[in-house]
Amino acid sequence: MMEDALALFVEDARAVSIEDAAKRLGLRFSGSRYEHPQPCPHCGGTDTFAFNTAKNKWNCRAGGVGGNDGIGMAAHCEGLDLHRRAHFLEACSIVLDRSVPDEAEQESAEERNRRLRRIEQRRRANEMQAAGKSGTQLEFRERERQRARAIYDAAAPVGRYGRPVADYLAARGCGEIGSSRWLRYASNLAYWHGQDERGRPVALHAGPAMIAPFIDRSLTAIGCHITWLDLACAPKFRPQLFDPASGELLPSKKMRGSKKGGLIPLFGDPSARRWVGGEGIENGAAFACWENWRPDTFYFAAGDLGNLAGPADAASRFAHPTLKKPDAKGVPRPVMVAGPVPRTDPGDEDAIWVGDHVEELVLLADADSERVMTAAAMARARARHARPGRAIPIVWPRPGCDFAAMAAQAARVA
Repeated sequence: MMEDALALFVEDARAVSIEDAAKRLGLRFSGSRYEHPQPCPHCGGTDTFAFNTAKNKWNCRAGGVGGNDGIGMAAHCEGLDLHRRAHFLEACSIVLDRSVPDEAEQESAEERNRRLRRIEQRRRANEMQAAGKSGTQLEFRERERQRARAIYDAAAPVGRYGRPVADYLAARGCGEIGSSRWLRYASNLAYWHGQDERGRPVALHAGPAMIAPFIDRSLTAIGCHITWLDLACAPKFRPQLFDPASGELLPSKKMRGSKKGGLIPLFGDPSARRWVGGEGIENGAAFACWENWRPDTFYFAAGDLGNLAGPADAASRFAHPTLKKPDAKGVPRPVMVAGPVPRTDPGDEDAIWVGDHVEELVLLADADSERVMTAAAMARARARHARPGRAIPIVWPRPGCDFAAMAAQAARVA
């Protein structure tokens, strides 16, 4: 009977949406309709963690993990290991906001049958709900992809009309890029954030922006990366935007459409046998400038560390050597780090695609992120993209820097 009570308890927890789980975890709702970026409660950072109430998904870029249920999100936020029964039940308890059943009272055969029927009914309801969410998510993703393509198609190529993009990259230490096959420029793009009293989206800002596509293997745009620009706002040369409700600083970059499995092309042709890339556009562009835009190289960005490395095999998770975080009961627990081993059954959309013809893949690390987590993710990226005969060196900037910062410092000295 105890197992019956636990089974119903778990099925109830599986039915909790990402939105409801986020409320019970005390996560921040940003004012956006769907996407809610914020510091990861477990890993830290600035906007490394996000949950999406329309897609019913969560993602942590720092830890390289994510999912589509509240139990997993609660476990990550609280440093719990879902492979341990007690931790799994504690995560269920958090999203349900009720205690784990500890004792089962005596019950009649009729009561037991009713309990088993409730378990089966809940299981079927969960399956139907999951199927409905899947269809809704596919429709939402396709709408987002169409909007992203529309933004990208309406933007002007960087060259004669996209001078502010070239000026921005030059200010970030990326040299003079001239024209670009991939990067585009929008002169007055709206930054949507929050809703008005009637529930309509609000344009918090409108201004110049750099637009870059996310492309799949067929070189089709599946999403876009947007960077709003302000050449008068050093050192990042991006506008400072604040949430009117909380006063918190908002990210000046956004991604629309799909990114998973895609990559951001920067310079060169994907048919090249040498590829160079890392997380961000500025880092890739700075490294390309340092190499003088080698004609035999395709330069790209992944958008974030999770999309570069893909998810880790659960068995490779390890405790951070120094970082600890109190769990829901106030007990300090080591921060668990997504390990260097890729998931054993990788999907096509788990991480960026790399052409089978690529013989050298240079991965650019970011040394201003947490070192242990970044090193594990870079090792995972190398293992994921390894092929016989392919060289995959990992290049690190100076500690505490990224390549764009190093290039900008060098330009100021010069």
